[in-house]
Amino acid sequence: MTGAPVLLLDLDDTLIPDVPAARRAIADTLGSLGSLGLPATAEAVDGVLAAVRRVWRAEPARRHPALAQVSSWESLWVDYGTLDELPERVRERLLRHDERAWAAALHQLSADARSAPEASDGSHGSDAAEAAARFRHRRAELTRPLPGVPAHLDRLAARHELWLVTQGCRTLQRRKLALSGLAPRFARVFVSGELGYEKADPLFAELLLSQLARTGRSVCQLVGDGTATDLLLASFGGWDALHICTPENCRDADRTGVRHALDLGGVTAHCDSLGH
Repeated sequence: MTGAPVLLLDLDDTLIPDVPAARRAIADTLGSLGSLGLPATAEAVDGVLAAVRRVWRAEPARRHPALAQVSSWESLWVDYGTLDELPERVRERLLRHDERAWAAALHQLSADARSAPEASDGSHGSDAAEAAARFRHRRAELTRPLPGVPAHLDRLAARHELWLVTQGCRTLQRRKLALSGLAPRFARVFVSGELGYEKADPLFAELLLSQLARTGRSVCQLVGDGTATDLLLASFGGWDALHICTPENCRDADRTGVRHALDLGGVTAHCDSLGH
């Protein structure tokens, strides 16, 4: 692959589902708690996410640099025990974070179902522990490539060197990549939580540019779904970008240097047209 152009690819909601997988795992978790009689509707999932967001925002430890890029829904399945950079007392507290978040969510859903004031946070302890465990298991099961991704990557890898550029906590992003089975396809992996720079930080692009210069390579294009992360990273690096979106509804449809497609098929077609 010496000299082959580099294709930069985002992970979450580009190669694997993130938000949809979180929502599906929450719905499946609610559905598995039959004794509580709680709905597994989209509205109930919204309620769980709102409660989880409140609990995560109130957690002082989330301001630690190691957790700065962890979203509220991701906080439910981060393996805090592997984050050695966290103080021990913080790790110990966070090991029960998912249970506290689920307790708050179950209290609210139960109160809504009764049309009564919200229950106190002291109830639903065992239910919350069961929900937390079931969610973690189901969320891991759902960490699989989006349809067609492996085949597209294999085809693209024949003429490109694939580099992953992903935003988030180092242990969680590495775990997602491993669970997806896509790790062997990437020559280089850059995780914002490892580098200390978010993808929207110009220093992230500078680091990539230095690595490209060191290896004598150039970027074919950057592929991702995030306008405030992936497209901004592409602009800082001076690279063309493919935005994974619904093209007819994309708010960035007129953005210079950006093409739009539903999935990686747009990357394959574009590279085929260029002969690389």
